[in-house]
Amino acid sequence: MTDEMIKTVPRVGVFICDCGGKISGTLDTEALRQDAGAIPEVVYAARESYPCSKDGQARIRQAIAEQKLDRVLIAGCSPRLVEKLFRQAVQPALEPGYLNVADVREQVAYVHAGDKLALLKAAGLIEMGVARLATTSPTPSHHGRVVKAALVIGSGLSALTVALALADSGMRVTLLEKSGALGGSIPDFQERTRQLLAEKSTLVLKHPMIDALFNAQVTEVSGHPGEYEVKIQQGDQSITYVVGSIVVDNGAQPKSLGVSRWFDRTRVKTQAEFEKELEQAIAPGKMLGLENIVMIFCAEESQRQRCSRVCCNIGIRQAMRVRQLNPNANVTVLFRDLYLGGIGGSYEGEFMEARKQGVTFFRYRHDRPPVIGDQSVDVLDTLTGEPVRIPFDRVVLTMPLIPHDDSPALASLLGLPQDEAGFLAEPRVRLRPGRYADPGIYVLGSAQQPADTAEALFQAYLTSSRAARFLSQDKLTVDTPVAAIEAVLCTGCGNCPQVCPTQAIRLEKRDGVLSLSEVDEMRCIGCGNCVVVCPVKAITLPGWDNHEIPAQIAAALQTRQNGGPKIIALACEWSAYGAADMAGSRRIPYPANVRILRMNCSARFDPYHILWAFISGADGVFLGACPPGECHYGTGNLYAQERIEKLRTELKAHGVDPRRLRLEFLTVDDGKKFAEKMTDFVEEISSQVHK
Repeated sequence: MTDEMIKTVPRVGVFICDCGGKISGTLDTEALRQDAGAIPEVVYAARESYPCSKDGQARIRQAIAEQKLDRVLIAGCSPRLVEKLFRQAVQPALEPGYLNVADVREQVAYVHAGDKLALLKAAGLIEMGVARLATTSPTPSHHGRVVKAALVIGSGLSALTVALALADSGMRVTLLEKSGALGGSIPDFQERTRQLLAEKSTLVLKHPMIDALFNAQVTEVSGHPGEYEVKIQQGDQSITYVVGSIVVDNGAQPKSLGVSRWFDRTRVKTQAEFEKELEQAIAPGKMLGLENIVMIFCAEESQRQRCSRVCCNIGIRQAMRVRQLNPNANVTVLFRDLYLGGIGGSYEGEFMEARKQGVTFFRYRHDRPPVIGDQSVDVLDTLTGEPVRIPFDRVVLTMPLIPHDDSPALASLLGLPQDEAGFLAEPRVRLRPGRYADPGIYVLGSAQQPADTAEALFQAYLTSSRAARFLSQDKLTVDTPVAAIEAVLCTGCGNCPQVCPTQAIRLEKRDGVLSLSEVDEMRCIGCGNCVVVCPVKAITLPGWDNHEIPAQIAAALQTRQNGGPKIIALACEWSAYGAADMAGSRRIPYPANVRILRMNCSARFDPYHILWAFISGADGVFLGACPPGECHYGTGNLYAQERIEKLRTELKAHGVDPRRLRLEFLTVDDGKKFAEKMTDFVEEISSQVHK
């Protein structure tokens, strides 16, 4: 047995912050220091006026060396404010995970001033912090190389622009196009877009740093950020590329009318089909032989809920081109709403010019769309309420732009979410905790939503900068908690890969019958969802594993509370915990007999921990999570909601009042709601306890 395997009693140091009187003016910090010193694991306790100052940090480092401390707890303000600062201050003497912060300012001094239970709560939070430190395990750093190469999927304007920008910066670029030529679709049909595409296509084909693959598609993606292995099928040949980053711009396509419509398809065309007619009329210099043209914007019911954003501008330009080809033509535009926005300015000028040229604009009601007959279009006049019949030689229907057929496959291969229309969505890195690795996957152009030329170029310039910055790194480093699987315990049940939001867990074959789950440390974002679903508890997550959380719960319930119900609150640090801090900052009071345990994500709300809290004497358990759609880790809050609903059903079946367990969705800035919900919950529990 090695020295590392021998479990030693930790030497914990506790530093109580006076915060210049902001804490000591309300709490007896000397009494807190004495109480902390009596905790078995604590070998050193001290008070500091400002431990966050340079002098204070120096004294902490000195105490670590002199007292041979291996773990430190700072009892001061919110860890969201100072934990990173203190962890940097004690390096390299301590592992980052061996420093913890207990919030006795926002969650006690600010919010419970004058409450006789305030000192007990502060002491309880310190005991919980020590319990966590005494049971926590080190957080090793993980490193990954960054391959100086990128894969660009698609060859629209955005994709070509990004490919050229990355290649010009010295990165090897593989550009993949599923058809036989560059260019992709042109959502806005503009001539300047065609010219730009032609120019950029020529530059791409000549660039020595760009490999263009035609009639090819991605079949498999493995690896992790900075080092993806991508299998590409090109004809009968399968090629594997290793790239550091992946850019997706597979574009959008107009929805077809299909074969189920009863329209006379020789006279009723889609906007895309009409564009081809206009091109054919312009090319030989012919006049368009149509006298009455009716354009129906938002012809699909789906467009009434989701705007394609470029259709109105296309239709207005087509109307003006018709008038230029045939000044005697009657062009009527039937619209529900007009979208005239755009980057760098609006298209209102084109709308006004079309009216000057004689194009008629006629609004129809949402609930009374135009009806196409054999010879005319019937529509209700919104001003008079009278029906209007408009004869036509050609009806042009504005159909929505929809994702390409390969979008679902790409979403699955790259782990990208899709919206309700099927468009790809880039991982929300801004919302995701910034302490984990950027995935290096970018979605732009009409792959995520229909975009005109100006917007496509804007996104391309922005994305090329982001991708170049990502690829310019020498290596990726993750020095925060990621999940680890103990191989001897894993049964290969397959639960964990199913719930991982970043596809960081995969099943690998091993000798014997069972497979083994393995974690890609560079993909893992430490949500803890896998830890909850593991039936044999073979997965650990330093800082939030199955030793630390129960230890904190036990410490919270063993402390003196002087009457009243004992309440445990498991609070997601990105929502409810921040809301509790906000309540303190705004001095919004709530009952002091609540012990708040900071959780990394609501995905880590484990029913076993909740049951442990009840067994240990908790009268009520309050859970605070991000609202649906706002989880920093994807869908952790939805998993939490499902688990809690099932647990409440089980509690009721076993004679436990399910009202003792409550889940609330809270935003990080809503301290008022946190205080109200917590007060209401404590009052409800109090009424049950005293029955």
